[in-house]
Amino acid sequence: MTRLVLSVLIFVVAALLPGCGAVFVGFVSNPGVVPSSITGTVTIVQLGFKGDGQGTVENVTVVTLVDLGLVKTTTFCGDQRTLFPISQSLRAEFTSGTLCSTLVSVAFFPSVKRS
Repeated sequence: MTRLVLSVLIFVVAALLPGCGAVFVGFVSNPGVVPSSITGTVTIVQLGFKGDGQGTVENVTVVTLVDLGLVKTTTFCGDQRTLFPISQSLRAEFTSGTLCSTLVSVAFFPSVKRS
């Protein structure tokens, strides 16, 4: 709704100012890079390769986490296997990319021993 009002307002202003010569209206949206995160217990870690079909091939680490019964898989750029020990609970922050996600940080949670 806000976009519609803004569009109408811009149209009205442009229509009322024809004597000014050229009227340019522009808009740029760049919210910046906001990291995403994934949380869970590491169940699978695999090293692999991904290509974009145009000759670019990257080394990637595919990590599968389980959190409250939900399985989540994310592909990180580079060999990150040492940061994802099996059965470790963690939270990984990353920025999404075309072929893979760039790892920002990994925080480990203490293991809870059940008796």
